[in-house]
Amino acid sequence: MKLLLCADVRLGAVCAENLGAALSHKWQAVRTEKLTNLIDKAAKNNAGYIALFGQMFGQKRVPESVIDCLFQAVREDAHMQVLTFLSADEYDRITYRNDIPENLHLLCTQTADSFCDEQITVHMDGDAVELQLSGNAPVRVEKNTGGRFVLHGMGEEQVIPSFEPVGFEDAAGAVTGYSVLEWTEHTLVGIRTAEDQTYAFQSVELKILPEDDQKEIRRKIHTAVAKIDADTFLRITIVGRSAFGLTLNGDALAALLQDKIFYVEVYDNTSMDIDEADFENDISLRSEFVRLALQEDSLSESERSRIISYGWNALHAEGVTAE
Repeated sequence: MKLLLCADVRLGAVCAENLGAALSHKWQAVRTEKLTNLIDKAAKNNAGYIALFGQMFGQKRVPESVIDCLFQAVREDAHMQVLTFLSADEYDRITYRNDIPENLHLLCTQTADSFCDEQITVHMDGDAVELQLSGNAPVRVEKNTGGRFVLHGMGEEQVIPSFEPVGFEDAAGAVTGYSVLEWTEHTLVGIRTAEDQTYAFQSVELKILPEDDQKEIRRKIHTAVAKIDADTFLRITIVGRSAFGLTLNGDALAALLQDKIFYVEVYDNTSMDIDEADFENDISLRSEFVRLALQEDSLSESERSRIISYGWNALHAEGVTAE
């Protein structure tokens, strides 16, 4: 007998809230399709069970359509027994429905909930789940100190893969996909992990120089991401020293890549190339503004650079000077 394990499915994932309407719809559609594929992969691995740990939904409130998608995916293979281990909030969010599939078993981890059939017996033990597989010794699933779900009882600690990251921090060090646990009546045969991820989360650091103008910066961005796959959540952090008065618009720079990469965000962590001596004897309003900004200790260097850039260019555009 085989059991497919996966953690933190998070349908209706919180990351989608940061996307535009079109990207959010695509993101959710892909997650829904992947859930159906996960159940299909369980069948292709001759698994009779699926165990889903952690968050089933990505937020406290999800549309009814998200729950409908879950139910539809589970119903597609009525012989597959799907065990979901839910927090009290998520348990309450879904158990009021009167159309729960017969092969979907909703178990609350914060109560003395249990499940039992001819092959599997489930007991809750605090925040942990104990699985008794036929006549074998129990295996135990719980969170480790890093917040990952791990399985004990198969030799060394086995990390249960996450369904799919929902953000850059969540993706760091994560294993995504699923594991398949196999057992016979009196033997735990082994566990195999298959990595599976639709979207990659990648961070790129781009260094610029004071002599770089907007055109050169755009060229550097295109060069830096030339080999990055289109199905990527991309974070670009610009570092280095920018030319005095150069304004880096992160949204505008991200927009350059939106047709090539699924999601892009750009952060400006540059400092401005400023020689304070150039403004010591200049009594213009623009120079006074620069001197005041340079003296403001509450600002970080990158914040100070942005304020100086926007202020200098605004005053320059309006032709405001004081002689």
